[in-house]
Amino acid sequence: LYAGYVLVMKYNTVLQSWVHSLRKISPETPDLEAGGATADSEEASMIFHVGLVRLLTNNKQFAEGMHIHAVSGVPGDVKQTFEEFDADKDGFISENDLKQTMRRLLQDEPSNVQVEQTILEMLSAESQRKDTSERKISFQDFQEWYNTAEIKTKAELFSLFKTLNIAEDGELDENGYEKFLTHLSKDEHSRNKLAKISPFTSQMAKNGKISFDDFFDWYKQQNELRSPSPQGNENENTEEESEGASLSFPPDLYGRFMYIVLFPINVGLYFTVPDVRWKNGWEKYFYVTFLLAIVWIAIYAYFMVWWAVIAGDFAGIPQVERRGRRCCSRTQQAVMGLTFLAAGTSVPDLITSVIVAKQGHGDMAVSSSIGSNIFDVAMGLPFPWLLGTIVYGHGIPLSSDGTLFLSLLILFAMVLLVVITIFLCNWKMTKGMGYIMFVLYVLFVTQDLLRHYHVFRVNF
Repeated sequence: LYAGYVLVMKYNTVLQSWVHSLRKISPETPDLEAGGATADSEEASMIFHVGLVRLLTNNKQFAEGMHIHAVSGVPGDVKQTFEEFDADKDGFISENDLKQTMRRLLQDEPSNVQVEQTILEMLSAESQRKDTSERKISFQDFQEWYNTAEIKTKAELFSLFKTLNIAEDGELDENGYEKFLTHLSKDEHSRNKLAKISPFTSQMAKNGKISFDDFFDWYKQQNELRSPSPQGNENENTEEESEGASLSFPPDLYGRFMYIVLFPINVGLYFTVPDVRWKNGWEKYFYVTFLLAIVWIAIYAYFMVWWAVIAGDFAGIPQVERRGRRCCSRTQQAVMGLTFLAAGTSVPDLITSVIVAKQGHGDMAVSSSIGSNIFDVAMGLPFPWLLGTIVYGHGIPLSSDGTLFLSLLILFAMVLLVVITIFLCNWKMTKGMGYIMFVLYVLFVTQDLLRHYHVFRVNF
């Protein structure tokens, strides 16, 4: 079942196109004039620029493509790009600022020689003559370098077009643009998103063609329309990636409090799980990190279930009299599993969904939650049951007191209500849909608790 789900998700765009063709529905196009750049168009713009940077920097040495990354890899104009490079926001690009930005853009650790070479390229002749202990790049120096980088990038893009036989006569038609998209991305889903942005929908296109100069101007406009990424978060991520895990005592009060609270967990992970962010050869042990992380999750899950039962006893969750005998902690386990355990195991899904939703990837946020629950049902439950039947040689009975079938009906009803809710909200994530989801969850938990404590009972 899970393999079938993965297969369906892989070809979901093909299925969507097929359904649209049956219903004679044309794909939606973003209304950029009415509402600005939509999340879909921004994602398409990101795919476009990532693919173009990959094509232009192909077979280039480490720092040779730095001008391409600056012009194409950073959203915004020259001022926004300078602010992206200026990590400490002091109005100048220091050696440390440049090193952090190069590490983030080039996805590799730059050497001191490569950083020095880039600094010399950015500094003007007048700035290089200044005898200072720490050379810093001003906005004027950076602007001159950026303008030169744009010219070089434009020349390399034109050369790329000639190599790909796309615009030999200096003009690009729609067939050539579609051919160019196939080089930008081999993934059909990504190309469908790229089709949502096109220079041929602009006023620059004349008689079905667009000049290379106009195409490059359109390309720069698309880059400036991209939303800049939060600088603070990127700096934090860069610092975390460069340093890795540490057991050093934090200087601030809140940091020290969290250090003490999380110390039992952190100390075990620090000495048993290799941190690939430490660099210096630790990167090659990523598979060991992955496997040991799964082992630790299994250990944490065991203790979480055990302590949840103890917490239920301590909290005084009542036990139930059944057929003249007192029920053991089975009802408590069901209640704790329905509430605290379910919420605790869903926190990672919640965090990842919030992160990608804030980045404009609403479809990814929903898919993450749905996919993880399908994995739990189709793999997380059957796999340990399969191991149990192999070890014990017989099936594992489920204690449901005759309510298993009803629970399955309620589950399907909840899924149906969720789909209907999304349909009524016009397939958009809105506040109203969020409130409805909260109400549905409260109703589900309420009816399940009432059935567990025999306030009402329905058997099938």
